[in-house]
Amino acid sequence: MNRSIDFGGSTARDLNPVITRLVVGGFFATFVVATLWALAWEHQEIAQSTADTRVAAIVGPTCPASREAFDRAIKVQGPLPYVFEYNGVTFGRYFGIADCSVAASKAGLGLGAFDVCQFTGPSTLYVKTPRGEYYFSPGVGHKASVMTEGGVARCVMAAPAEVD
Repeated sequence: MNRSIDFGGSTARDLNPVITRLVVGGFFATFVVATLWALAWEHQEIAQSTADTRVAAIVGPTCPASREAFDRAIKVQGPLPYVFEYNGVTFGRYFGIADCSVAASKAGLGLGAFDVCQFTGPSTLYVKTPRGEYYFSPGVGHKASVMTEGGVARCVMAAPAEVD
């Protein structure tokens, strides 16, 4: 007598969808955890940079801003010899040292950041952000700080950071 026993089908076919769901779920969970970890790390780094930069201490009169003064300086002194890019923003100056960092934005949910660059004596400053070009003339030997919150450059005649 030949008997065949039926155990309800192949378990391999039944497990494939379960394993697939577990693998996809694992990848998704790993992605979420990694993203949250990166955001937390970035928030901590920005908070530390804000504290180190002492943004609250950067107070002073507004830098003179004039495209005409910038154009005159270019005619007399030639092109800016020191031009650099920091976080997608272009900065240019004639003299001195620049020290840049980021600070936490107070706008929105407070999750963003903006650039803060401090200069020891730039004479003339050029700043290009995604929102436009800005021209400042703090003068030779005058410290200046440029902040780009919201993509708009703002310059004050102060730079409390010790630039080496």
